[in-house]
Amino acid sequence: MLTSSIARGLSLTTRLTGLVLLGALSACASGGDDSATDPAGTTGETTGETPGETPTESSSPTEGAPEALRAVGSAGVTEVLLLQATEGGGSPSTLAFALDTEQAVDDFVVDLRAGLPAQVSAAVADLRSPGATPYGSVVSTGCEPPRSVAVDAGEAGFEVVPALPRNTVECLAPVTYVVVFDVPDA
Repeated sequence: MLTSSIARGLSLTTRLTGLVLLGALSACASGGDDSATDPAGTTGETTGETPGETPTESSSPTEGAPEALRAVGSAGVTEVLLLQATEGGGSPSTLAFALDTEQAVDDFVVDLRAGLPAQVSAAVADLRSPGATPYGSVVSTGCEPPRSVAVDAGEAGFEVVPALPRNTVECLAPVTYVVVFDVPDA
C-alpha cells in the first residue's frame, strides 16, 4: 500500500512537471520577445548575418579577400592591399620586405598561418608587373584593421606605419593584418 501511494505521488509530480515545462515552452514560443537571437549563432535569421559573423562598426576585409587601403608617405605608394587572418601568426614590423622572388615570398610567410601564406602569394602574383617590385609587411595584430598606412622611403628600405583605430573592441582571437604593395623600380 505504501508503494502504491509513492507511485501515485511520483506520477502526479511527473505530470505537474510536464505541465509546467509545457507552459513555459508555449510562453516562449508565442508571447516572448520578438528580438531574441540565436545564442549559438547557427541560423543568423534574426540578425541578418551569416553564422559566425560578428557585427562591427568598421568595415574590415573578409578573410581571404584583399581590401584596397589608402596609403600616404614619401615612397609615392597611394594604395596597398590589406590581407587578414584570425590567429594568422607573424610579428608586426615597420620594415617592408621585398617579395621579388618565390624564395623571398616563402621567407616572408614562414611565420604566418591560417591561410595568410596563400593570400600573400596570390596578392604578390597579382601585383607582379614589369618595372615594379612587390613588398609586404605585417603591420599589426589585434581586433581592428588599420584605417590607412604611411609608406616612407628610408635608408634601410621602405617603412610601413599603420594608422590604427583606438582599441574599443575586446576580441578573443587576434587578427593578423598584412599589407602588400608594389613600388616602381628606380
